[in-house]
Amino acid sequence: MTKYNCIYYDNGGIQMRRTRLVTIIIFLSVLFMMLVPKSYAADESFELELETSTTTVNQGDSFSVNIIIDNMNITSGDQGIGAYQAKIIYDTNILQLVNVTPATGWEVSENEGNMVANTSDAEVVKKRTHTATINFKVLNNATFGNTIISLENIQGSSGTTTIDGIGIQKTINIVEKSDPSIDDDNPSTDDDNPSVDDDNPPTEDDNPSTGTNNNPAEGGTTSKNQIGAASNINQSATSNKVLPYAGIRNAIIIGIGIAIVVAVVFYIKYSRAV
Repeated sequence: MTKYNCIYYDNGGIQMRRTRLVTIIIFLSVLFMMLVPKSYAADESFELELETSTTTVNQGDSFSVNIIIDNMNITSGDQGIGAYQAKIIYDTNILQLVNVTPATGWEVSENEGNMVANTSDAEVVKKRTHTATINFKVLNNATFGNTIISLENIQGSSGTTTIDGIGIQKTINIVEKSDPSIDDDNPSTDDDNPSVDDDNPPTEDDNPSTGTNNNPAEGGTTSKNQIGAASNINQSATSNKVLPYAGIRNAIIIGIGIAIVVAVVFYIKYSRAV
């Protein structure tokens, strides 16, 4: 009788441990699913605008373009954007990307035009904000004319949701750098030119070929080698490279997942040891 009671008690203990284990797994799984970010919310959006102090740049000069986040229509998470990723698109035959620097309160990383930016304090922004600055240099042999800089493959994070962004492009006009060797006081036009005899000036009647119509055509010069906007875009822009998720709770989610696995493993070992 005593032996039977002991066996019955052991079976009850095993059943109770199994029930607790299943309960813990269900609870942790539900918690994990609640914190997993949603993907690609179609009803939410934001814009990344490119802003610069000048739109005309000489060959060989450097200039900067600010990335401004604006027009945020966010309803999920903390109702703002705390991080984003984008691909910088530009003509490599005209421009050289020097680097990307973060604005105050932001952190930025960039590799071959692929950039990721996030707030330093892991908080979201809800209004127009300067996030980063792209620094360019115009090549010395750059073709004259307009070239376009834009951002593509934009995705942002509200903390719980990945949101597709819209890029606002910027057009830059490349002009020929002025030649410092050209002197306005050209001696050939000096009034003291000995070839001109004040006592015997030429007249149009005596020599019609020297009339005023012999001058070149007046008016502004036409820029040469005009090109269309970003005709030779960097081919790497079409690559299928996947960037890391830009959410601010990514580390928390990974930690919870690891905790679930560790809890299950230790609980099974404990159950076998009892």
